[in-house]
Amino acid sequence: MSRADFYTLKDKHGDARYRLLQQLLSKSLGQGAAVHIHCRDAAEVSHLDDYIWGFKPESFLPHHALSEQAEQTMHSPITLGYGQQRPAQTDICINLSAEPVKDYQRIIEIVVQEPSILEQTRAHYRHYQQAGHEMNLHKL
Repeated sequence: MSRADFYTLKDKHGDARYRLLQQLLSKSLGQGAAVHIHCRDAAEVSHLDDYIWGFKPESFLPHHALSEQAEQTMHSPITLGYGQQRPAQTDICINLSAEPVKDYQRIIEIVVQEPSILEQTRAHYRHYQQAGHEMNLHKL
């Protein structure tokens, strides 16, 4: 059965999602999981690519942004993409986009107390629930 996890933060600013994202990526890699981060757009992919490289220089998180060329030549446990860009295989999808994702066994949504993100993730919750996902809430 597929599963959707919602991590709810008390923070009001969307950038707080990125700090939790780093922890989730480190934990997932430690468990040997492949992770896809589904972003809003190309700008967010670029920003996260830089952010992940610069987060902790002593702890390397191997990743790459998806493109047709990258999929043919690069193999990283973490991929970044948007729109229709999806890796061939992944264990976990962390969804930062405005739309719910489908066709993943495990989906993670990071919720902050910013009105637009709250509205978006509430809609995602309803969507995943109606699709029959096992729903899990984590208040941090």
